Amino acid sequence: MARPSMHVELVDTLGARIATGELAEGTVINIGMLEEEFAVSRTVAREAMRLLESLGLIEARRRVGLIVTHPSQWDVLSPRVIAWRLSGNSKAEQLRSLTDLRIAIEPIAASRAAVRASDAQRNRLIELAAELRRLGDEGRGDSDDYVTVDTEFHHTILEASGNEMFLAMKDAVAAVLEGRRRLGRSPRYPIRHALDLHTRIADAISSGDYELAEATSRQQVTLVRREID
Repeated sequence: MARPSMHVELVDTLGARIATGELAEGTVINIGMLEEEFAVSRTVAREAMRLLESLGLIEARRRVGLIVTHPSQWDVLSPRVIAWRLSGNSKAEQLRSLTDLRIAIEPIAASRAAVRASDAQRNRLIELAAELRRLGDEGRGDSDDYVTVDTEFHHTILEASGNEMFLAMKDAVAAVLEGRRRLGRSPRYPIRHALDLHTRIADAISSGDYELAEATSRQQVTLVRREID
């Protein structure tokens, strides 16, 4: 029963060390040392290394062993990698990079959603925007409930776009929203303009106004970018 938890602890600890730069590119990782430091079996250590390798953080080299790779090889959109990078000193830079990606994608997704969304999705966005306003007005903008509703709001837009590439971004978006909260970037009382923008996005998608949906979504994620700066 203890094995899964040890495996997770090993993966998360090493992943964070690599993602934050504590273990620099080119560092050799010794399985035997992992067994000793984490008191795990060789099997558990190897399973953890396979997962880190699948995320691109390490690679096996002949006559060398397992080494830490350059960040350009990492699966930077993996929620796990995002969380690890957000745990380091470069967390603000990481949030900016991910928010820039949202600016590039979410407005187009909102535009497509205004054309392609089902009636159920349009209605759900209206409901979610109203729930965000209620939670924000109650001073719960930094709560788990607010993040959950906000995540569903943005996921629904990505899904309603009908573009599978946009939908593939949903886990990354969720990690960013949660990361902002954990880093204290989510105010208890969201600014009124931010709540208004969510409502306007939902209304534009619901009414099929794709130009307004795109423009308003761009305003919303750009506002997030300014808040991070």
